[in-house]
Amino acid sequence: MPGRNLAKPFAIAGFILAEIYMLFTVLGGYGHERAPLPAPPLAEAPGIPAGTPPPVSAKITRVVVCAVFFGPFGALVGTGVGLLVSGLRGDFRQKTDGSSADKPPDNQ
Repeated sequence: MPGRNLAKPFAIAGFILAEIYMLFTVLGGYGHERAPLPAPPLAEAPGIPAGTPPPVSAKITRVVVCAVFFGPFGALVGTGVGLLVSGLRGDFRQKTDGSSADKPPDNQ
């Protein structure tokens, strides 16, 4: 009898881990650069001082948009890993022949 297919639990775990990683990625800081980054070629809005944190609505929009991408890709990776683990576990199991021809008849 083959072992349990681990693709679904690994896919769920991959989805959850990808969403947690997405929150750290999106809501985390930009790092600790000592020198300021060069000015972008696009014109910035006048009156906003440099280093101002983005508004909360922009952060929420980033989280929602990134959740659409990070979650499913994490589930795909989890599915692949689950299938690999299931296949490896199945290869190392002891093979038993379950045919009824080898069994002795029951005499009652």
